[in-house]
Amino acid sequence: MKIADYFEKPDGIYALSHSVGPMTIVAKTALNEHYLANWSKKGGDAWPAWLAQTDQFCVRLGHVINAQANELCPQVNLASGFYSFLTAIAKLKSHKGKNTILMHKDAFASMGFVVTGLAKTFNLKLHLIDSPPNCTEAWIKAFEQHQVLACLITHVHSNTSVKSDVGAISQIAKQFEAFICVDIAQSVGIVPIDVKLWKADAVFGSCVKWLCGGPGAGFMYVKHELISQLNPDPIGWFSHQDPFEFDITHFAPAASAKRFWGGTPSIAPYVIAGASIGSLLNIGLDKVHTHNLRLKSALVGDLPNHEMFECLKNDYMNLGGSLCIGTLNLALTRQQLLEANVKFDERNKIFRISMHAVNTLREASIIAACFNNT
Repeated sequence: MKIADYFEKPDGIYALSHSVGPMTIVAKTALNEHYLANWSKKGGDAWPAWLAQTDQFCVRLGHVINAQANELCPQVNLASGFYSFLTAIAKLKSHKGKNTILMHKDAFASMGFVVTGLAKTFNLKLHLIDSPPNCTEAWIKAFEQHQVLACLITHVHSNTSVKSDVGAISQIAKQFEAFICVDIAQSVGIVPIDVKLWKADAVFGSCVKWLCGGPGAGFMYVKHELISQLNPDPIGWFSHQDPFEFDITHFAPAASAKRFWGGTPSIAPYVIAGASIGSLLNIGLDKVHTHNLRLKSALVGDLPNHEMFECLKNDYMNLGGSLCIGTLNLALTRQQLLEANVKFDERNKIFRISMHAVNTLREASIIAACFNNT
């Protein structure tokens, strides 16, 4: 079975996996068999079967990022998990007096909004690194000048595809006794990830992009040794160690990362995402990663020999799964991409191109030809 045969995709050349990954063939079957069928046949008695699916989601995701299932908690999105984690660490007496959250200025805006939204309630403040993402001197200076509670490291930046050296920045954070948080939304499923190697305290991600899990299946990882110390806001009945106890006078937080879960969870997104992750594991994430590198190499190799593309040609192997490509003639390049039926998007006069398992070397060459107008 060819890698591309695991997926369905829109017509044309699909290059939008940085936004929404292509749908897996198993997604529809899983939704029907493990969500809709249980609902129609069991009604309110479907919860055990549904929760088994969320457990399977956590197990499969654990294989992707090298985490145990009890260190993972489903979330609506990255922001919800980050919010919950910050509320928990902000209450720790051991870190009293520390209130700055560091992140790079190119971090996903939603994560910055979380911090500013907690400014009054938890006295948190946001400081943005305004230097290249891997400028360790800038990170050290920020730690020295602020009382840093936590830093958020963006593994792969969405507007540039620049990959942060998470290990190096994590070492700096540890020296200043700050919590290490990592955003893997643009990397998980296409760039190898090992949360243990990073020594991360918390990691936030989504399945909508390279994991091909559709919208709604976010997640968070919390280091096992840290979980019992944290009491997040808000909580709900699925944050309880026994959600079906139903004693309003007794709350006992789950011993696992699910203490961050909250109220009644969505199920369908995790059924779909769990099945899709299963497909990617069957293919082999190493094969998906290698295929992406081969496609990027072919596309970059076919770009014109022009100074505009020189940095990309020299550094594409060190980027995330996407290519962010500029052009001298924005309108003409856009027209050529549209005429070639390429599915893409653009930000700040940069075209974002993401090739996944569904793409071919021929498609990479067609995309490259659209930039041959400099």
